[in-house]
Amino acid sequence: MSPTCPPSVRQVKSVQHQEALQRLFQRVGQMSSLPSVAQRVLQTAQDENSSTTDLLAVVEQDPTLAIRILRTVNSSYYGLGHQVADLRTALTMLGLVEVRNLALTVYVARLCEEPAKYCGFSREQLWHHLVTVGSIARLLARHCGKVDPDEAYLAGLLHDVGVLLIDQYMHGSLCQAIDLIQTGMSGIDAEQRVLTFDHSELGAYIAHQGSFPDRITNAIEYHHDARRYLGPERELLEIVVLADYLAEQHDITAFGRHLLPPPPDRTWRTLEMDPSSLEDLSGEIQTTLASARELANI
Repeated sequence: MSPTCPPSVRQVKSVQHQEALQRLFQRVGQMSSLPSVAQRVLQTAQDENSSTTDLLAVVEQDPTLAIRILRTVNSSYYGLGHQVADLRTALTMLGLVEVRNLALTVYVARLCEEPAKYCGFSREQLWHHLVTVGSIARLLARHCGKVDPDEAYLAGLLHDVGVLLIDQYMHGSLCQAIDLIQTGMSGIDAEQRVLTFDHSELGAYIAHQGSFPDRITNAIEYHHDARRYLGPERELLEIVVLADYLAEQHDITAFGRHLLPPPPDRTWRTLEMDPSSLEDLSGEIQTTLASARELANI
């Protein structure tokens, strides 16, 4: 995949249109790029030679992130039963990968802090949806054993980040798309009608520019139409598809409306699951929903 091109290049779009979208995506990417501390957390977490001391030196540069980490460790989300007072202990308990996920969670949460509502849509609701899909994806990954659970959480957390960025930088256009959704049009079709691209394309471009693994980029890009993805390692994509659907079935939606069809047979086959499998997971799903609500409110 060329780093200069959007990951999603729809054949129906002209070369000129693709170039225009690339310029737009680049501008959004520049405005919404990860803060330097978050980037360094990612780099540190990916370095096999990194230690808790290395991570501590990075996190201490962002007091807000440090406070969020302590609040999270001491919340019922982790249920430790005792208070952790110092950052080093918190980082040691969480580990590099969990701190990476938490740093990105905090970053996305910051984008949702400024209230914005329109016709059933709100950033607060979108934020709850993102955390819930990430949390359910992690549960499904643990259950089926085909995907790293922490990577599943990250893909779920970021799957609709394109909606958030459209809301941030093209709010009027998002409102037009929501108006079309209210008439019964699908979210993707409404975005394509108004913007000539959709949030999955924008989100995948941003993930690609952030050097996330291709598995995560593909899960973001194709989560609304997994049949279009013909490459390898589709398990993570299918987990996000299923997690997104389950979140919506529990009324935790991105747009305030139920827009997703049931997962296709291919999703169940890939994950070696079937709808009856969810009955066995019903208790864990309810616990996960409660934990996601807790995390979203930290």
